[in-house]
Amino acid sequence: MSIWDTIYKTGKDILSGAIEQTSEVTEAHKRLKGKSDKELLDIANQSAWKSEGKDQVVAKNMLRKRGYTDSQIKR
Repeated sequence: MSIWDTIYKTGKDILSGAIEQTSEVTEAHKRLKGKSDKELLDIANQSAWKSEGKDQVVAKNMLRKRGYTDSQIKR
């Protein structure tokens, strides 16, 4: 395997992973879009082992866009 084959395979793997991550975040955003602030706060403060994929991160970002500070999100 030449160096270019290795670079191509590595780049392809990285791109594939990035696309998968983007899909997960997009799906989480769609699921959480209509949630109330209280529901988003509950999701943002769930234990890590209870959370679904990217839901916590997306919920926190949505709350920040709604004007919440990190200390308000953490309760």
